[in-house]
Amino acid sequence: MKRSKIEEKHRRDKSILEIEGNYLTSKKSNIEFVRFMVMVSNCIEYLSQKYGLSFYEVIKECSKELIKKGIS
Repeated sequence: MKRSKIEEKHRRDKSILEIEGNYLTSKKSNIEFVRFMVMVSNCIEYLSQKYGLSFYEVIKECSKELIKKGIS
């Protein structure tokens, strides 16, 4: 059951990032993944600066909100 949810998430991520082929096995996939992680990291860093929280506190708070909304 969990495996199908993971695979669905990978399909959705690949679609959003316009990645083809196996997940993170091609050069293009790896480059796009790194770009995505940099973007996420920058967003977290921005929120950290804006609200005076540590990087990990921002992640913890965001995770709580996602769990509350049932998105995770």
